[in-house]
Amino acid sequence: MMYRRYHVNETKKQNKNALLSFVEKDMLIERLKDAYGVNNPIFTNEILKVMQDFSRPTIYRFIDEAIKDGALARFYPGIYYIPKMTLIGMSIPSVERVITKKYLRDGDEVFGIYGRWILELNFDLSTQVPNTIEIITNKASRAIRETEMGGRRVVIRKSRLPITKENVSAYTLLELFSIIDLREYNKRVQRCVLQYIEERKITKDSILNIAGAFPAKAIKNLVISGVLSGIA
Repeated sequence: MMYRRYHVNETKKQNKNALLSFVEKDMLIERLKDAYGVNNPIFTNEILKVMQDFSRPTIYRFIDEAIKDGALARFYPGIYYIPKMTLIGMSIPSVERVITKKYLRDGDEVFGIYGRWILELNFDLSTQVPNTIEIITNKASRAIRETEMGGRRVVIRKSRLPITKENVSAYTLLELFSIIDLREYNKRVQRCVLQYIEERKITKDSILNIAGAFPAKAIKNLVISGVLSGIA
């Protein structure tokens, strides 16, 4: 009789714990949806902030349970997202979306740019979409490192000086002209460069203010190409 009573109480306790776990996991997902939406990268520190009324071990338990149940997915160590069902299966954020938030910009804060291969593509120096993505960012802890993200090779370089919302356009232009081969600087590329300068309202002063952090080749190429003399 006592065994049966114990067994019933233990079952009730397990059911109660299971219900609490479900409610807590649901709370985690609802809070993350409200703050970051679906299929968007969410970082560990953001989850800790949203769930700050719980202890860290408890939050990590919520994360593990949500992943186990498929309500949350891990994209990369420290990066998660809430998947949704699509016509072709469960969704997953693009590598570019994750990279943008982690290394380039988040909201109004700007802290990085794409490097060589994407720059060449964006300014019509190349038509080939690169499999390797190079990033130049304030978030880098050392001069250069490589990693793999979403099946793509990612090269992460430390910025030459802090990249900000105010200098990001001039920084991008100087970075482009530090890697460019002027033999490839044709009218199509020139048109892209001049359009970029006009749209971003880049001034000569904004370039010269940060030029000292770049190789001399960058300014030399800007002068030889005629770009610098054409900027107010």
